[in-house]
Amino acid sequence: MDLYKRMSEKDSILISHTEKNTDLLGPYRRFVIWVHGCCFECEGCLAGNTKNGAYIERDISELAQEILCSETEGITISGGEPFLQAKELFELISLVKAVKDIGVIIYSGFTLEELQKNEDSFKLLNVTDILIDGRYIKELDDGRAYIGSSNQRLHYLSDRYKNIGETYYGSYRRRAEIKIYPKEVVLVGVPSGDVLEVWEKLKEKSGGNISDF
Repeated sequence: MDLYKRMSEKDSILISHTEKNTDLLGPYRRFVIWVHGCCFECEGCLAGNTKNGAYIERDISELAQEILCSETEGITISGGEPFLQAKELFELISLVKAVKDIGVIIYSGFTLEELQKNEDSFKLLNVTDILIDGRYIKELDDGRAYIGSSNQRLHYLSDRYKNIGETYYGSYRRRAEIKIYPKEVVLVGVPSGDVLEVWEKLKEKSGGNISDF
């Protein structure tokens, strides 16, 4: 099986969730995209619904316009596995960058070395400022704020965030937000143990649509 086979052959991206303006998952204010679909089975993954849950197809040009209308410094892309839709994400980022100078941060279960062997993934890396790579390993979870386990690496693919990256990603103070929308409740970010305990109790009591991101 080709792990790099694209999830969609249309001018659209399969999306699990978006947050239009948050200071989680990257420096400054960010537009965060959780893509749908993953080829990994990481024990303890908090975003399992991005593999098995509901999703929508978003038109690439419409999503680009939505990003441009947001008052954010950059985009963070997580999942799910973003590089399964590398071609589509490259098109999205190219459309936005043609109008606005934005920063791009991507989380991937693939390693940088694995991604560099694939043409579509290599192109996406070329428009990325930070790559956080590697499978999540529950036993190696060391409590860092925005990186799941100690095997995962932070790659500065440009100089854009080098002056603040060490402070931001070196923190051991995890932050998360519980957001309540009319039809769903979502957990955004990397929760501390206390927040995770509250979230698990909320999921047990709720009969609504509860999602982790």
